[in-house]
Amino acid sequence: MKYALLTLLFIFALGQSTYGQTCYVTVTPEDTLICPGDTVDITAVANLIPTGQAFNFNGGVLPTGWTAVGGSTFSTPCTPSLTGDPYYWASTATAGTYPGITTAEFDVSCGGAIVFDMVFAVQGGAAPCEGPDLADEGVELQYSVGGAPWVPIVYYSPGGYELPTNPNTSGSVATTAGTAYTTWNTFTVNIPPAAMTTNTAFRWTQQTNSGTCCDNWGLENIIINSSGTPCGTNTVVDWNNGLTDTNSFYVTPMVNDTLIAYVYDTTGVFQCESEPIIITIQPNDMTYDLVDTIFAYCPNDSFPAEVLNIQDGTPSYTTEWSTGGTNPLEMLSSGPDKQGEIVYYVDVADACGYTYTDSVVMVTNQTLMIDTIYSFPTSACDNDGAVSAFVSGITDDINQPFYNWIGPGQGGAISIDGTATPEILSSGWYYFSVTDDVCSETDSAFVNIENPPIAEFSANTTQGCDPLEVTFTNTSQNTNSYYWDFDNGNTQTVNNTDSQTQTFANTSTVMLVAYADPTCSDTAYVTINVSPCGCTNPQATNYNPDATIDDGSCILPVPTVVVPNVMTPNGDELNDIFMLTVTNSTSVELTILNRWGNIMFNAVGENPGWDGKTPNGNDAEGGTYFYRYVVHGVTEESKLEGQGFLQLIRQ
Repeated sequence: MKYALLTLLFIFALGQSTYGQTCYVTVTPEDTLICPGDTVDITAVANLIPTGQAFNFNGGVLPTGWTAVGGSTFSTPCTPSLTGDPYYWASTATAGTYPGITTAEFDVSCGGAIVFDMVFAVQGGAAPCEGPDLADEGVELQYSVGGAPWVPIVYYSPGGYELPTNPNTSGSVATTAGTAYTTWNTFTVNIPPAAMTTNTAFRWTQQTNSGTCCDNWGLENIIINSSGTPCGTNTVVDWNNGLTDTNSFYVTPMVNDTLIAYVYDTTGVFQCESEPIIITIQPNDMTYDLVDTIFAYCPNDSFPAEVLNIQDGTPSYTTEWSTGGTNPLEMLSSGPDKQGEIVYYVDVADACGYTYTDSVVMVTNQTLMIDTIYSFPTSACDNDGAVSAFVSGITDDINQPFYNWIGPGQGGAISIDGTATPEILSSGWYYFSVTDDVCSETDSAFVNIENPPIAEFSANTTQGCDPLEVTFTNTSQNTNSYYWDFDNGNTQTVNNTDSQTQTFANTSTVMLVAYADPTCSDTAYVTINVSPCGCTNPQATNYNPDATIDDGSCILPVPTVVVPNVMTPNGDELNDIFMLTVTNSTSVELTILNRWGNIMFNAVGENPGWDGKTPNGNDAEGGTYFYRYVVHGVTEESKLEGQGFLQLIRQ
């Protein structure tokens, strides 16, 4: 919720109290225009000031105890005041004497405000209505306590702004019509803390001017809004909306409303009332201009659309397009279609949140069309093809349409401008474009070849071992002579399609050029992969490390076994271990049995041996033992098995 305080002007009321006091009330804000749902801070400052602290010049004289310097007029010499009554008009009576007006001393020990109406004459006007035009010719409000030196409170510059003091510089500041002080306004100035005494005087003074002719200004309706001691609230404020005894509150009206403050003294006696505060809800009256329809002749073009003349709402205004743009001006695309409509939407909103949704219709109607595109084939060995395009809907108010053909293929060597029917073309794709005054259109056509030469052949095999014999079969079409390059050192030119046989020791790429005539041919290729062959098994006796294809010639070694028939485990390192003598083996399994069939030893390894011990580690008795073995070679087929008897002799 935002707070709306749209003006800092004061509404005040004066009334004469039955107790010899003046009732004074200011209310803020004045006639306020707000958005629906906005909150307004309503404030009333009410005071009963002693009689003699509100002054005007309706009687044509200064109030008692007041003084004026320079020429003084109490009438309406220039523009009417806010109340239409006579006012004090300051002018310079003699050169070097600057005008000003000084109040009597007041008891302002409780603080408060000085309220007055003031105006500057417009610079360049006829005397006595000629305004100040230099930076130091404004009016300074000052105070003095008990006759002490004057102290600045605020300086009103001819340029229409406030300064702490007179800058005492003479630079030109034109007080032209329409600046802040060239119309009557009410000013409220808080009494500075240092000025809060029982004997404080105030004065408005112009400290320099250009002479008796010039730099005039005026005062009216001066109020010293301050109570003397004892300090404290001496009023009660009620409101016409039913609120009582409150000086400030918030309202959130949804309809127009009028508020009036009623001022009572602390005994409940009515003293005065304020001018009405009129709160007006901003109506939804926003207007703007926006084009309804945009006509496009080509797709993917852009056109501006702008929301113009937004007014009668509450600034600032915002726009939001369905394209994402947030500026009043938006570039709208005609889209990819040659005929069709696209609707673009825009939301136009003001600061009150009133929003209008509108639309712009983009109508695309491309009249330029390529109705038909033809191609005519080329002969096999002559560039005698052609293409032709028929175009309609051309817009040529300024220039003739521009035609262009490119080919064969994108970026081809041929680029022909200015004709819709180019001839003498080779085979391939040709791309046509036409551009008129508003649009472009493209199409393409392919120029075929009639009975083109086709080189084609096959091989009975394309890979094998060195040497490799290959037979090639020629199946070319629309040709009558042939050039063979076998890439093995042999070439051949023939006038028939007979098969060709060649032997290859290395991988080769065979080329066949088939001719329809000496300048018109086609070419085909076949690769023959030749590899060295042999035994590729490293375990074979005839292993060939250079071979890449195994030809089945590998010779694998067969294991051999020699078995001793006696062992003498007596520690002389002769026949102490029973072990086989083997070759070409990968592992050996050896088992020893006694004459009762008990296993004395069983092991598998590279070549295990029995040391004549029983399984529990004791020496086996001398005698005859049975052995059995399995010797594994490099292949399963080369496994060798055997058995027999050995004699264990102990000495």
